[in-house]
Amino acid sequence: MSMKYVLRLMVLTIKSTQPVQVLTKRILHKDGHTFVEAIISLGVMLILASLVPLLLSPIQKHPPSIQLEETSVFLSMLGKEVREGKSVEIRNNGLYITQTTGDVLSFTKYHSLIRKQVNGLGHEVWVQNIQEMLIEKQSDTSLKVTVIDTKGKELMRVFRRLK
Repeated sequence: MSMKYVLRLMVLTIKSTQPVQVLTKRILHKDGHTFVEAIISLGVMLILASLVPLLLSPIQKHPPSIQLEETSVFLSMLGKEVREGKSVEIRNNGLYITQTTGDVLSFTKYHSLIRKQVNGLGHEVWVQNIQEMLIEKQSDTSLKVTVIDTKGKELMRVFRRLK
């Protein structure tokens, strides 16, 4: 190899390593942040983080009322009792279901609630804050139950039985 070629190779090597040396000097530079700067930046981050829920609250959906949920559960459970019962009878706007065991379940409005009794005994509250409960027999195999709460919201279900 000629001396000229070796010198040229050394110049190119030195030029190509200069950016690496500059970057190394910056990394090894010992100028850091002070404790006070860290506390201030932490405070700013906490303030910004506390604002995030306020920005997200208009986006969130409000859950349905508990009364609506309670009435829906009541109607679902009543449907189960109607389907499992041996016979269904409506008297004085009350629902009387005779079970296969011979027990008679009654669902009646009592003050502002709907209660369940077994053979005329007990007081099991199934729904509260009820204004009215309407039960209509639509056919031999179906009946319609409408429940109106104290706020005027109305929920209705039709139950069909298999003979």
